[in-house]
Amino acid sequence: MIVKFIDCTETYHSDMNKIIEFLSNYLKSMKIKNYILKLSEMRIVRCTQCRCCTLKKGNSPVKCVIKDDMNKTIDEIEEADAYIILADRNNLFSENKIHEKFSERLVAYYYWPYSQTNSTPRRISLQKKSILINYNTTKYFLNHSFYTAKRYMEHASTSIGAKVLDWEAITPQSNLIKSYSSRLKNMADNLIASFEK
Repeated sequence: MIVKFIDCTETYHSDMNKIIEFLSNYLKSMKIKNYILKLSEMRIVRCTQCRCCTLKKGNSPVKCVIKDDMNKTIDEIEEADAYIILADRNNLFSENKIHEKFSERLVAYYYWPYSQTNSTPRRISLQKKSILINYNTTKYFLNHSFYTAKRYMEHASTSIGAKVLDWEAITPQSNLIKSYSSRLKNMADNLIASFEK
């Protein structure tokens, strides 16, 4: 089993790095290979909506004509069996731009010929699994930013063919890992258990 962290964090947070390190070490303690894709360190540009990648049939994502890091990122995503998708939200009225660009470029996972009104997912059955973690610094819990962030993360997961098993909105705490360690372990355990059934 290979778990891939897809870190869509827009702003540097030592807390988010602590979460990734905690989960990575927890998975390693169970001999589970895991790797981190940190999107902020990659050159991924906005989708031009040329739809070249959507015109070819097939079950696999189609490489983009844009020569940035997205094609390599898709190759790395494809190597994994399960995912931990992470994103942050720091402003109530603006989106996470890194996550937004990444989500747009996941159009490579859709078939959409010009003769067809709507796109069709290339991965109809969600054979892989994911958990979602949103680090949210907007002030009030249960505001629309939490649901918007969750929706973007769910879209990313289903696009790559992964069923969402669980999600958690994490807010800043004086001792973040101590506050969330049980919950994070529970989420990781659910991800692992889904492959043992």
